[in-house]
Amino acid sequence: MLLRMLLRPPLTQPLLSSFSFSTSRLIHCSMSGDNELPPPPSSPKKNVIRYNLYRGHPNIDCLPQSEMQAIMSSLLNDNQDSWKKYLNYGANAGDERLLSALRSFLLKRTADDDLGEVTPCDDSTTSNFFITSGVSHGLELLCSTSTNHGDEVWIERPTYFLCTQIFKSNGLSVKSLPMSTPGKIDTDRLIDMVERDGVSPPKMIYIIPSYHNPTGLSMSVEERKKLASFAVRNGVLLVCDEEYHLLDFERGSYSNPRPAGMVRFNTHTQATGGDEIDNNQGCCISVSSFTKIFAPGVRLGWVEAPPFIIERLSNYGYIDSQGGNAPFMGSIMANAIEMGLLDSYLDKLRIEYKERYGLVCGILQQEPRLSILSIDEPRGGGYFIWVRFPPTVNADEFLTYSIENYGVRFMAGTKTNPFPNDEDDIGTAIKSCARICFADLNREDLRKGTETFVEAFQSYITTIE
Repeated sequence: MLLRMLLRPPLTQPLLSSFSFSTSRLIHCSMSGDNELPPPPSSPKKNVIRYNLYRGHPNIDCLPQSEMQAIMSSLLNDNQDSWKKYLNYGANAGDERLLSALRSFLLKRTADDDLGEVTPCDDSTTSNFFITSGVSHGLELLCSTSTNHGDEVWIERPTYFLCTQIFKSNGLSVKSLPMSTPGKIDTDRLIDMVERDGVSPPKMIYIIPSYHNPTGLSMSVEERKKLASFAVRNGVLLVCDEEYHLLDFERGSYSNPRPAGMVRFNTHTQATGGDEIDNNQGCCISVSSFTKIFAPGVRLGWVEAPPFIIERLSNYGYIDSQGGNAPFMGSIMANAIEMGLLDSYLDKLRIEYKERYGLVCGILQQEPRLSILSIDEPRGGGYFIWVRFPPTVNADEFLTYSIENYGVRFMAGTKTNPFPNDEDDIGTAIKSCARICFADLNREDLRKGTETFVEAFQSYITTIE
């Protein structure tokens, strides 16, 4: 019965469907007062969420259902001897078949990444992989194996809103990196603080360098080189959440290469002086997963790092006890890579998200009082759009108004600020911003939800002027 269910044709529509970007309603700005603003939609109940732009999930109809059925069909039709071993305990760092397939997949997908003037190297000698149950699991393991209670971790503002608790749960002291603007690290000031002014460097720095959650920004090659060099010189573990690195798309009329992942800069000769990175030095560490490029439900990811970091993870007590992470699911993802299904699915997904991003930005840009932080980036990617309101708008108060009167939920900027009580320029700016997810809703609800978001803003701002 189970086999018949797995092999039957998928009931859902293909990932990509035709969609017109012409909006059925034009959203007009009422700057002169001549155009009457649309009233809040009539509803028998308040506080009913009609459009949820808050949640950072993939749309259920965009998940790889047909791909997974093909993988399971191949697996179950194969000789049992080829897969029954994956029902047993696995190797601590992960099955060699998956590790080999993952390395080949990443080398292929990142072959054209921009390294600047850094000389490419044989990554097999400078970094290894460790299989995890996802990015959060990777962060937890790195904290457990490479930090001590009371160590400091410095993070961006804003940042992934759930990361702080992982660090605090491990007894780490969480502090802010110096920021020039929300989402942009002031690397020069960071270097001066530590190397000129004598501030003790942290044990760990956590960043999201590619298609940042929530701002959508990406660090330039020069910024990456400078920060990697700082980490190596000062013995800092630079943990890079690269969940969205492969989930990118071109935005301009010309091709602009994607900056290379941070681990590639561990061999930057100016930083290391030609010395091999060992356990007495800082380094860049990448944590990523199949969550956004395939499916969250597979609960599988990886850490890419110098060998001494991988050795720490492999020798960690509970990993040694349980025998690696998810060996059976690892065999499924190895099949996905070897059959070319992950490649083809990711190609479709990047087109899908490029169109969704364009849809939402096109609607938002019809209201000139809203601005999009990442709109001038040469490449887009990830799940999120960071919307900036006029400084008179408090995003938390607008969120309440939007839910009560229009049924639109989004993430107010303060939710992404790990230090919401800091009344500095960065904290003040974040209060007038919001994160919108363009991945979760179906396209029609995404269009309507974005239009209603703008209508809610136009109505709300008249209440505070």
